[in-house]
Amino acid sequence: MSTNSLGSSAPRSYPAKRLAEYLRREMERAGGDVYVNGDRLASDVDLSPKEIDRLLQELAGSTPGLSFSIADTSPRTVWRVSRPQS
Repeated sequence: MSTNSLGSSAPRSYPAKRLAEYLRREMERAGGDVYVNGDRLASDVDLSPKEIDRLLQELAGSTPGLSFSIADTSPRTVWRVSRPQS
């Protein structure tokens, strides 16, 4: 299982920033961690599943305030998004 919580730099691209904001809102709405993959997010953020998977990898290493870990890898990667533990 891979975990990345950190990031000293914020997401660079507009789609990455948009996805990060969407994930923050979803965590707030859910009251905690959310589990996501590209297929489930595609229609909500108007991006392709492949693009979302790429952006989740980008966000995993560069998004202050969010922690990403791979929760399941088969058949599609499922990401757990949470707040970093202090």
